[in-house]
Amino acid sequence: MIRTHVILAVAKRNFRSYFSGVLGYLFITVFCVASAAMAFSSAFFAANSASLDQLTQAFPWLLLFVIPAITMTTWADERKLGTDELLFTLPSSEVEILLGKYLAVFAVYSVALLFSLVNVVVLFLLGSPDTGAVVSSYAGYWFAGGALLSAGMLASALTNSATVSFVMGVVFCCVPVLLYYVTDVVEWLAGLRDQTAELYELRNALAALSLQEQLRDFSVGVVPITGVAWFSFFSLVMLYLNFVVISKRRWGVQNELNMSGQYFLRTLCLVVTCGSLLFVFWHYPVRADLSSERLFTLSAATRETLSNIKSSQQITIQAFISPEVPADYVETRRQLIGLLREFKRSSGGAIDLREVSVEPFSDEGEQARALGIEPVRLQYDRDGKREEAEIFMGAFLQSASDEIVIPFFGKGLPIEYELTRSLRTVSQEKRLKVGVLLTDAKVMTDGEGGGKWEIVRELEKQFDVIAVNPSQKILKSAADAETKPEVGADSKKDGEEKQDDKIPAEGFDVLLAIMPSSLTQPQMDNFVEYVKAGKPTLIFDDPCPYIFQNQSGLVMAPRLPKQGGGGMFGGPPPEQKADNGELTALMSALNVKWDNGQITYDRNNPHTQFATLPPEYVFISRTGNKAVPFSEESDVTKSLQDLVMLFPGSITDRAGRKEQKFTPLLRTSTESGLLDWEDFTSQSFNPFTMSPGVEIKQNPRRRDDGDSHVIAAHIRNETKETPLNVIFCSDIDMITDWFFMERNRGMLDIQFDNVTFVLNAVDQLAGDETFIPLRSRREKMRTLQFVEERTSNLRKNLNKDEKEAQDQMDSALKKAEDELRSEIKKIQDDQGLDERSKEVMVRTKEEQLNRQLEIQRDQLERDLNAQVRKSALEMKRKVRQVENTVKIIACMIPAILPICFGMLFLGIRNLAEQQSINPNRRRT
Repeated sequence: MIRTHVILAVAKRNFRSYFSGVLGYLFITVFCVASAAMAFSSAFFAANSASLDQLTQAFPWLLLFVIPAITMTTWADERKLGTDELLFTLPSSEVEILLGKYLAVFAVYSVALLFSLVNVVVLFLLGSPDTGAVVSSYAGYWFAGGALLSAGMLASALTNSATVSFVMGVVFCCVPVLLYYVTDVVEWLAGLRDQTAELYELRNALAALSLQEQLRDFSVGVVPITGVAWFSFFSLVMLYLNFVVISKRRWGVQNELNMSGQYFLRTLCLVVTCGSLLFVFWHYPVRADLSSERLFTLSAATRETLSNIKSSQQITIQAFISPEVPADYVETRRQLIGLLREFKRSSGGAIDLREVSVEPFSDEGEQARALGIEPVRLQYDRDGKREEAEIFMGAFLQSASDEIVIPFFGKGLPIEYELTRSLRTVSQEKRLKVGVLLTDAKVMTDGEGGGKWEIVRELEKQFDVIAVNPSQKILKSAADAETKPEVGADSKKDGEEKQDDKIPAEGFDVLLAIMPSSLTQPQMDNFVEYVKAGKPTLIFDDPCPYIFQNQSGLVMAPRLPKQGGGGMFGGPPPEQKADNGELTALMSALNVKWDNGQITYDRNNPHTQFATLPPEYVFISRTGNKAVPFSEESDVTKSLQDLVMLFPGSITDRAGRKEQKFTPLLRTSTESGLLDWEDFTSQSFNPFTMSPGVEIKQNPRRRDDGDSHVIAAHIRNETKETPLNVIFCSDIDMITDWFFMERNRGMLDIQFDNVTFVLNAVDQLAGDETFIPLRSRREKMRTLQFVEERTSNLRKNLNKDEKEAQDQMDSALKKAEDELRSEIKKIQDDQGLDERSKEVMVRTKEEQLNRQLEIQRDQLERDLNAQVRKSALEMKRKVRQVENTVKIIACMIPAILPICFGMLFLGIRNLAEQQSINPNRRRT
């Protein structure tokens, strides 16, 4: 029977001895300073995220130094001083002594970890981190240290030298840390052997057993039972080996071989038992979600969807997953499999899950292709070489009435949302419909017989998507309708009367119109008639569609005429745009203002990795934006964090209609302004087509106006006379294919909400808001507010310097132009010259002065660019200075506390020792 008081007595003895000298406090001080340096590294400021991610990445390497330093004297000093024999002759068992010593070193490590909590205090001073993630991260540090302490004690039990014990402890602790990198060796072996699948499975298993992988879940706010079990089982095995080593002294010489064999078998059985339990926990994971947003717990929408599936309605999910995937996709594959099994368990038997392991060039691969699941070719590094691999990671969902294909689960794709949406769609008897207006944007096709835009493919996963021809009447009388009355957004609640007797001709619920400024007058009349009927409409238009460029520059801006036809063999010229692309009739119906030749820019760019982009790349972000970037009133935007738009326009409310509600959805910051068509474009010439064009200026003259400009708004009017239900966004670049592909692949460190905004807008207009909370579910942006406040003034000074330099250049050019006019006026006023001579002299003088003016303008622009670059470099230097100051202070603060405690306790101990000595025996 294990006696607690004996364990505590041994623990107190060893704990006090560790702090009996300066060395213990020194190790703790070094640990705190090193952890602060790792937590607040340059990568920490570059990420601009108030989290412990950098410390978590480096923490296993920090433990390689700290753990052996704590445990090196645990057994080694006992053997060196000969006190081990005295210790084992006490009325205590070997297990009690072992547990007491383990408890002592665990307490020492816990004290060091408590002192390092100063890092958390500094983190909260710099920003607003996720409290749950911080707590779970430190729980992971605590478990990881406790596991490696048992390995360090084993090293100390094997020698009587503290130095040798330290070195052996580092070697033992390296095993779980270096497992993360042993995978590279396995991949190298896979290149030499034929059995690559088995070796890749071994690679994934070794990586999953590494210390880094165990800390991964803890760092995001999750306490998984698999991680706790791994640390516990590792400690149990190491402590048992400690027990075997300290028990070896009782083995007789004759029985040593026999006892070694017995304990080897016992250890092997213990390892197998722990491994089997860990395998069970791995396949049936249980975890506590401590994150503030509860991102790793099944949402209410998911649970509702699973509960609403009828027991008689059987849904089959066929998941085609490659057995080996690149390292970046190992966690995605694991989460996908885990969620699929969780969905099956929670469905009450309504879901039939079939997991298909797809090998390259196999029959299963052909079956996946037949269902619409194509392999994705991914690039990854192996042995310093760039290689490619085709992997399957898709699903096919089928019910009696519908079927859906999810071609690929990228690492950036929200897996729970994709599965929940697909399940709900196939379990419904009828889908809602989205109509896509056919415009020159050619959203339904690329114009060359190719595929649709990714936005259409995304909508097809949830809706029936149909093409709507604007040349035909979009509305028709309900009396003439052959289809059933529309549902969704066009149907009224609680028996309310319909606003009119018009319904969409194709029976759709939401109309998506991209670049309606390209419509001709008859097409525009049909479109405006539909909008004025109060039908749900999502509109994207853009004064400067950046994606539509060729060698001649912009080709589809609303201000430019339609291209095509004309010439000797090109046929008749196309019918031109209605209202010259100004959307006059539509803007009048919406009662808003929109300039088809005016864009907005925003200097607020919170992402340092995109610092080189011009302000015309507008980042709508909650970071550094003192205005209200996202409407908190609308479900479409209240949960969004970050969007990016390219050369967007702006819209303003004309007011005047009391019954109309204009809700700004997306706004710029106050560090923004407007640019007219002449300000940001210039004439160009294409030498290949011998035709003129319009190109975008690289460095237009910008003037901040201090206003927050509206880029997207929801316009509603519930009256019967002028009903409206329109979301208008003045940018189409934000919905291009790149954003959809990036959302799936997740190659950037930043998660943009462009796709989420579009899908949320469609759902709200359709009257089905089930998926909006689930789709918008993501980690809140937690930036370094302290640093941002210190550097915001630097950005303002940079903008001020740029404006002053621009004003100086404008003043110098104006002065030169005035001198030109003065010289010409003198010639014109000279009475001694005839008109012919005046004309010749004026022309000559104009050419001469124009050349001089052009040279002066080029020189002034070079000087302006040089001054702006100099100011930008100075700003970056000062920003680095602020970051370095914060880093130094953050590293100094953690060292103060253990030093003060060390001085206090050592002083108290020294004073107590002096008082215990007889004064007559003291040296005078």
